[in-house]
Amino acid sequence: KKITVGVYGPKHIHPSFKTVVAIFGHDCAPKTLLVTEVIRQVHSTGPVALQLWGKHQFTLARPQDLKICMFSNMTNYEVRATEQAKMVRGFQMKLGKVSRLIFPIMSHDPNELSDFTLRIQVKDDRDALLTQFCVQTPQPPPKSTARSTGHRRFLKKNEVGKIILSPLATTSKYPIFQDRPVTSLKYGKLLKTVVRQNKNHYLLEYKKGDAIGLLSEEKIKLKGQLWTKEWYIGYYQGKIGLVHTKNVLVVGKTKPNNFCGPELTTSMLLDQILRPCKFLTYIYASVRTLLMENISSWRSFADALGYGNLPLTFFCRAELDSEPECVASVLEKLKEDCNNSDHKDRKSFQKELMSALLKMDCQGLVVKLIQDFVLLTTAVEVAQRWRELAEKLAKVSKQQMDAYEAPHRDKTGAVESEAMWKPAYDFMLTWSNQMGDSYRDVTQELHTGLDRMKNPITKRWKHLTGTLILVNTLDILRAAAFSPQESEDCAI
Repeated sequence: KKITVGVYGPKHIHPSFKTVVAIFGHDCAPKTLLVTEVIRQVHSTGPVALQLWGKHQFTLARPQDLKICMFSNMTNYEVRATEQAKMVRGFQMKLGKVSRLIFPIMSHDPNELSDFTLRIQVKDDRDALLTQFCVQTPQPPPKSTARSTGHRRFLKKNEVGKIILSPLATTSKYPIFQDRPVTSLKYGKLLKTVVRQNKNHYLLEYKKGDAIGLLSEEKIKLKGQLWTKEWYIGYYQGKIGLVHTKNVLVVGKTKPNNFCGPELTTSMLLDQILRPCKFLTYIYASVRTLLMENISSWRSFADALGYGNLPLTFFCRAELDSEPECVASVLEKLKEDCNNSDHKDRKSFQKELMSALLKMDCQGLVVKLIQDFVLLTTAVEVAQRWRELAEKLAKVSKQQMDAYEAPHRDKTGAVESEAMWKPAYDFMLTWSNQMGDSYRDVTQELHTGLDRMKNPITKRWKHLTGTLILVNTLDILRAAAFSPQESEDCAI
């Protein structure tokens, strides 16, 4: 069943206000919600229309109880501790009723009002994270005085509207990435010793009887030596990788005494899950455009990349007129540094970029970039075998395949082998759009389709497996790195 979560609030934010999270059992959310519709929970003197700040869709396999949690990404704003989590009962969803949940929000310092980001988490009845997303609040009401109290934003007035974007939206006040232990691990006992003849960075080797950390109990499907198996994402003796579910006995959240290796921190997790990024192909112009549209502070972007306290003149000689152009100049500097550094110290443009964006809590942007990279890389890798992959992923007729190749044929009516990635990429984009918004499902189905090919490329090209680990650990990283420390148990 498709579920839509809508977040509603006032036109302008104030020192104290209320937001409404509405749960709809269909794929749309109205643009306004009258306060009189939730009069039992909100004390209002008259009907007030709340505006839709943002929405998110996900699929629920069956009606069940859901826990909705809300957190602020800015320290000045706080969702009242007793109100941070609310329940939606499964029978309400089964009956198709719209559930409306009220979250009061207050500011610690009314003199420092500014727009900020809210993070909404949806958990199941066992407290497992199903999905999460962020929405940006509107601005506070305009001040009557013409004089500004400070240059909080670099954007000009006519550019402010560009900040309010999709779930990819970000503000110029990015949260701080916290390097701290990942406490949401579950643990298991290994039932078998596994030593691999064909080494694979993304498949763990382990010893019977040892303890292993599990980042989640979500299962990934992947072809083993002979057939498709189900795998957990594990943490064993300092390494993150996959472990066959049948080789693990899950024992709970308490760390066993025989657990070996360093404690898993958010920085270690970030570094290891980004390993496959440097092997993914990208189109620089597309990356540049996406960042210019979605990053609102070149200063925050530069700091996250390690260019701390350097002036704008370090990145460009000419004076730039807009914030997006400043962001583009920082990106260009990163590309130059990655291409010009010595071979031994050479950094990966893709990995450095993704690391910086995740440290800025731009997960939506990372997801978009990763999916684009994966589709393009797969198209280049399969090349002339793309028709075989198309048959595995979707019921595509010969006429449809010919239509994908038609724009890329030369004067003789053939597609050059060097250009065969183009129809492959066109197909991949169309297929992924039909799959919907779940980036995990797209990556999983793509991996499964490639595994089913004759002499599959995933036997030699392992990095899609690494990307599968990456997309399935982003929520865990985010919850650990950005949740308020005092609310850790509730946030993870």
